[in-house]
Amino acid sequence: MSTLLLPSGTGSVATFRIKNDGDARIAIRISVLTRSQTIEGKEINSPAETLFSVYPARLVIEPGAVSAVKIQWRGASDLAREQCFRFVAEEVALSSQAAQSTGIRVLFRYIASLYVGSEAFSPEISASAVAAKNPAGEAGFFVEIENRGSRHVIALDAVLSLSDESGGVITIGSEELDTLNAANYLPGSKRRLFIRREEAVPGRLYDARITYEGEY
Repeated sequence: MSTLLLPSGTGSVATFRIKNDGDARIAIRISVLTRSQTIEGKEINSPAETLFSVYPARLVIEPGAVSAVKIQWRGASDLAREQCFRFVAEEVALSSQAAQSTGIRVLFRYIASLYVGSEAFSPEISASAVAAKNPAGEAGFFVEIENRGSRHVIALDAVLSLSDESGGVITIGSEELDTLNAANYLPGSKRRLFIRREEAVPGRLYDARITYEGEY
């Protein structure tokens, strides 16, 4: 699930509904985490409680009952680009259940995407490619895709076209792009991957162009 909050006004508030489909009471803890990415695609999170009001942050839900959690943005209202977060609802053991438990108890952890920004923000995806050999001596391209825009985008069915000074074009389809295809590119983030291709000529200049279907 993905939710967009506006940086000010009524749109800065969102309500999440949590239903207990089980036959026992559950205790839930709510938190919001920052979200960034390394160039290898690893996600990095840290607490973001100073940027949001969360009520209630802890709750107990009876079997079959539904509870609402309200989240409001408390950060800056004049954002230059979209801010990216994770909404996390995780079950915690009730003290009575922990005392009676004699085995392994699996607790759920629900994670959703939470963005603060404007519909006017937009992504700007660019690509670059360098022909080289990897440590194993295989020829190919070190491909880097960057979102220079102000909004995240999921790049579906991505295709990379590489052209050189002689007019030759190499097309790399979504199946070869591997983790770069269908990836969520947060604003300001970069992703890099080595793609093996025998026709890659180290030292030759290549112009890279990427096309994709965007999803938000």
